[in-house]
Amino acid sequence: MPKIIFTDTEIKNYFKGEVSHHFKDKTIEIAEQMAVHANGVYPKDLLEERRPNEPLEVKEYREKIWIPITKPTFSKVFSSLQKIRRSQDWSIMYEGDFPRISEEEALEEYCESKFPYFTSVTNWVFSILLRKYIIDPNAVVFVFPLESVIAENEYLKPFPVIFDSINIIDYKEEDYAVLENPLGTRYMDNGREYDGKSFYVITTEEILKYDQTDLKETMKLTAQYSHNLEMLPVFKLGGILIDQKGNEFLYESRLAGIIPELDEAVREYSDLQAAKVLHIYPERWEYTNNECSACKGSGHRPNPNFNPEVENSPSDLPCENPYCSNGYVVSGPYSKILVKPINNATENGGQIPTPPAGYVEKDVEIVKLQDEGVDKHIFKALASINFEFLFNTPLNQSGVAKEVDKDELNNTVHSIAEDVVRIMDIIYRATARYRYKELYPLDEIETMLPQIPVPERFDLLSSTHTRDELKEAKLNKTNPVLTNAIEIDYAAKRFGSDPGVRDRLMLILELDPLPNVGDDEKMTRLSNKGITLETYIVSSNIHEFVQAAIDENEKFVDMSLKEQKLIIRKYAKDQIAEDSAAGQVMNGVNDGNNGLDEINNPDDKTVPVAIPKTAA
Repeated sequence: MPKIIFTDTEIKNYFKGEVSHHFKDKTIEIAEQMAVHANGVYPKDLLEERRPNEPLEVKEYREKIWIPITKPTFSKVFSSLQKIRRSQDWSIMYEGDFPRISEEEALEEYCESKFPYFTSVTNWVFSILLRKYIIDPNAVVFVFPLESVIAENEYLKPFPVIFDSINIIDYKEEDYAVLENPLGTRYMDNGREYDGKSFYVITTEEILKYDQTDLKETMKLTAQYSHNLEMLPVFKLGGILIDQKGNEFLYESRLAGIIPELDEAVREYSDLQAAKVLHIYPERWEYTNNECSACKGSGHRPNPNFNPEVENSPSDLPCENPYCSNGYVVSGPYSKILVKPINNATENGGQIPTPPAGYVEKDVEIVKLQDEGVDKHIFKALASINFEFLFNTPLNQSGVAKEVDKDELNNTVHSIAEDVVRIMDIIYRATARYRYKELYPLDEIETMLPQIPVPERFDLLSSTHTRDELKEAKLNKTNPVLTNAIEIDYAAKRFGSDPGVRDRLMLILELDPLPNVGDDEKMTRLSNKGITLETYIVSSNIHEFVQAAIDENEKFVDMSLKEQKLIIRKYAKDQIAEDSAAGQVMNGVNDGNNGLDEINNPDDKTVPVAIPKTAA
């Protein structure tokens, strides 16, 4: 691949903002739309749009009291996605032996125990990257060493840094990237210190850093590092591909489906806040004949600065009296609607209302509908990404039901897990090349990289949801095998923080050959020879057998299911043999020979143990 070299003119155009990548504005818009709900950013476009017939004071009030009502919903989704790393099949596996690298400097040691600031790459991914990935899928990760100048016996310490879409000046996939450093720089000019701009230019061969040096926005190359990775150490977070132009790609978040409904929830909640206030504080009306002494009932006064030669110059101004309302003043201390006489109707026999004051009646049903509407929008937002199980409204409220399609839920989470694993793979690759490029060829470095299978089994649903599912399964007399599977899932969730109890319960549920079968039905099956005596005994004594196995062998929990079953079956066989021996001895006692036939006839193998005559 030919070396990419930027001319001085190209560099200046980048720094002046005259050149940027094709999707610059769109990537920023995508990030801002999600930031409203993820970070509680003020949604100017949603709130500052004046509603039809809305008084200006109500619009201003809505803007003043705004709160991020949808932020908790996003937080719930994000917390659930954190469980990806807790999946039963989540693993990071290293293989191979690399003698030129000391054990304390191995890739596994660095990435899993000594990763800067976060201990491990996994911690960084689920603490920093996952949230950015959801909000701003067009952001990029730039992997570079914290220090490029090190001693001969030291290793580089690469670290990933995320640059938001707003800081990406130009980017070509696997080619080059021009990034603005959000931290900027400081420079001196005429004896004063100023905040300046700072930029990175990264190619497949080197990293260049430019900093502003004066008030004329002169950019100077202040650092240069040849990384020799044969790869671009910058890559996009990614998501759902929605547009492409050459090797420029535009992505939207895999959770973008929640945005339209959450936007509606924000808009409707803002209206609801205003509606509640307007209905909580009723408007009082009052009949009055108290003319304002300042304007003599006219409600206005002459404009002293009136100039007929000036266009739109008003001849009258509102009355100066702050208590004047269209020429009349209130008789009490509180604000109200004043009803004044019209055409001297009262003087011509018109009646004054009795009482001469009251309150304007308002329909509160619209407030109830708005309140329910907000909940429905949030529910639909969660349902759009198959996360409706997070909705905390009771099943019978607002006309919604929290039915969960586990397959669709897993599909959504699996696609996110695939992206997370892809990102981690690139970080591991860049890290290994930075650290060991002087010791091993690139193809051999590839064998150092860990294998991270994309997990398939996600534990996102809460124990409460699983409990309700189990209750319904038993109520509907679902197949016992299916009910047992739900019980195992419930035990794992309910006692996840107590491994001892969790493991014992799961073993009992997994090793019981007749799960969720009642004692009477077990006996009936045994009588009809539908099951063996061994199966009956195992199922009837499964609690005791499992506990005994754990007590005798602390590694029993980690054995394979086949090995565990053999041990449990041995307990059953031992009990059958013991019961058989005891039964035959008792038969001998009943025959009057006190069990001595077994001793006198050693060839009889029927009874393995003889019990001598007991003292009277």
